[in-house]
Amino acid sequence: MYGRDVPDEYRETTPAESAAGTRRRYDLDWLRVLVILNLLPWHGAWLITFAAGFSHAPREGLGVTVLRYYTGFSLRWQIPLLFFIAGASACISLSHRSPGAFVRERARRLFVPLMFFMLVCYPVLLYFWPDVCDNKSLSDYIIRFWPHCLATIHRSRMPGRIPMPGWAHLWFVGYLLIFSLISLPLFICLNRQGESGMVGKYVSFFTKRGTILLLAVPLIAINIILAPKWPMAQLNLYNDWTYFCYDLTVFLYGYIICLHERLWKAVDRHLRISLPLAIISTVIVLVMRFEMPAFSRPSYTSRYMLYSVFLGLHTWCCVLAVLALARRFGVRTNRFLKYAGPASYPFYILHFVLMLVIGYYVVQRRLGLTAEFAALSALTFAATLVSYELVVKRTRVTRFLFGMKV
Repeated sequence: MYGRDVPDEYRETTPAESAAGTRRRYDLDWLRVLVILNLLPWHGAWLITFAAGFSHAPREGLGVTVLRYYTGFSLRWQIPLLFFIAGASACISLSHRSPGAFVRERARRLFVPLMFFMLVCYPVLLYFWPDVCDNKSLSDYIIRFWPHCLATIHRSRMPGRIPMPGWAHLWFVGYLLIFSLISLPLFICLNRQGESGMVGKYVSFFTKRGTILLLAVPLIAINIILAPKWPMAQLNLYNDWTYFCYDLTVFLYGYIICLHERLWKAVDRHLRISLPLAIISTVIVLVMRFEMPAFSRPSYTSRYMLYSVFLGLHTWCCVLAVLALARRFGVRTNRFLKYAGPASYPFYILHFVLMLVIGYYVVQRRLGLTAEFAALSALTFAATLVSYELVVKRTRVTRFLFGMKV
């Protein structure tokens, strides 16, 4: 069994299995931990290759190309995968919680860390963002910058953002909180219906051979219809309707598939189809994005429609394939998972802030792209791990602020 830090939503498998008291979903634990770990080098690669003013490394050559393809590879499926896992977790949580208790748990796990990050962590991230402050010092931050951020918190502190406290990479937490609240009435309705009526017919349809792949169609349609008006991943909520609907759809898929074990079995059966399709669609999406950018430029054209088809397949087939592989190989726990499970959420909250602080000093060394990326990733991992061990997990207050069990 896990220790006391393990989120309650990972203690059962499905509602039916929960009632029977059977095994826990270690496959979801493994995926959540591995995706969050991958976010650390992913953010490092993104800062070096795409964040203007962060790195002095050349923006051309083989090394930069590799980092760009690396960020592009996981850009459109690792976050949807986390939303899928979150939807499955919501299903498991509601199997043994009342709706009121579910809302309170979401507030404690999501709203509290989000507000803490906005008020305390985000100003640090902003202070070390490229070209925000030239001469950085602890006294300048405490005496001038942080009070100024708090006094002007009603105004945007990052270009192109709606006037609000910044949430940086914790946009995921903000979106997840909104998804959980607006989807709750639907979840309650689905739980009451079970296998009866229209829901049962849809479940039966998507258990047939090949039909579960059709769940990529709504993702394709969302991108074709909305992306030319609202380009993907603005991450500011007020004009991010493409990505909002895209991720909300996958979140709902996670809940519904977790609710019906027959759909989980369909995911397993389609590995031989979903994995090759994931590989093929990934290659096509990357080529279209980096080698033929006219295809990936949002517009109401046949080229972008074709790109959207492969993008939807890329997202959904990657999610399906990774889920099926995890159910085959991630069925056991070990000491690493017992430690990393509760640590992953604080790790996610802290890593990008610490990366900006460390990166400010690393890039001044002008180490070259490969050494800079390796140093940035290694030092950020070490600093995040030490911060978790020595600060976050040590007191009830810090555990509460970082969404852990107290």
